[in-house]
Amino acid sequence: MTSLIVFIIIAALLFALPFLTKRRFGILGLALAAGAVLSSLLVGSITPIVASIGVLLVKPPLESVVAATVTLLPALLLLFSSPQQHSMARRVVGSLAFSLLAVAFLLEALGSALVIEGMGETVYVFLTQYKSTIIAIGLILAILDLFFAKTPKLGKVKESGKH
Repeated sequence: MTSLIVFIIIAALLFALPFLTKRRFGILGLALAAGAVLSSLLVGSITPIVASIGVLLVKPPLESVVAATVTLLPALLLLFSSPQQHSMARRVVGSLAFSLLAVAFLLEALGSALVIEGMGETVYVFLTQYKSTIIAIGLILAILDLFFAKTPKLGKVKESGKH
């Protein structure tokens, strides 16, 4: 039951971040994908560096914390500079999609960091079974969100000091 509560808390926080900052899903979803790729490439190299500066963890394993951090970092950085979504319905859908996609990318790190049992194990097994599908659909939705996003129109550039 404890692992299920942790899943729910993580998913709720990952929902709240883009919802409260009103950020579009497209850029954040692709940033999650970039973070997941960087994590898979760099976690083995970064973990010893983090350990050498004095950060030592046993539970959860340091490697899991580093993997989760690297996965989420690009999206978290873009929370303050990416385009905003003002429609309430789109904010809710985008935040749900972001949360589900982030949890899918974090499944491996969460699985090694938590003791998964009971209902949490049922949810974990379900998400693991459909992880590839969740990620594929999430990335397609992120690309579509970017494709349909209206870009600001460039106004006339004023020339200053020239007559």
